[in-house]
Amino acid sequence: MKQFLLSFAVICCSQLISAQNTGPREITPQVLQSLKAEVEKQVPAFRQKLVQQEMTASEIEFSLDTFRIEQLAGKRMDIDYSTVGMNTTIDELTAGYDQLLNKYYNKLLKALNPEDKKVLIAAQKAWLAYRDGEAKLIGTMTKDVYSGGGTIQSNIATGSYSDLVVKRTLQIFHYYNEMILNR
Repeated sequence: MKQFLLSFAVICCSQLISAQNTGPREITPQVLQSLKAEVEKQVPAFRQKLVQQEMTASEIEFSLDTFRIEQLAGKRMDIDYSTVGMNTTIDELTAGYDQLLNKYYNKLLKALNPEDKKVLIAAQKAWLAYRDGEAKLIGTMTKDVYSGGGTIQSNIATGSYSDLVVKRTLQIFHYYNEMILNR
């Protein structure tokens, strides 16, 4: 009986130690490269699914672009789910969507006639002013005095800003895609 209890205690302690070693881990450049390689291995199968759905070339391209960003963010979050890790992941996801926003904004801009380009440029300038003002408001509203505080407020602020960029990216892509479909 004593040996059973001793064995049970050893097993419990080893599991506890093991659980403590599986907490959030830093994303090193080597880990990030490995995660990106894992995502790229998933791309051909995802592309095939998109082709089977009879999506257009622009829809496939956009879906692959967003797939890469979202999958990498998910994999990063699985490894470093600390508050700082989540904020870093969402910041990088936002940067990825911002790159897509620029990519599809430029495609849309090139496809418009000269007069209509002015409308898009004005709308984008207005959106950028809105985004920047909203970012200030998000920062204000997550202050301890208004939010109740806590480390989660940084996650809320980061996520709220990211939502702005992701929504605009989707909007610009849809403008571009609708134009392509109707030509």
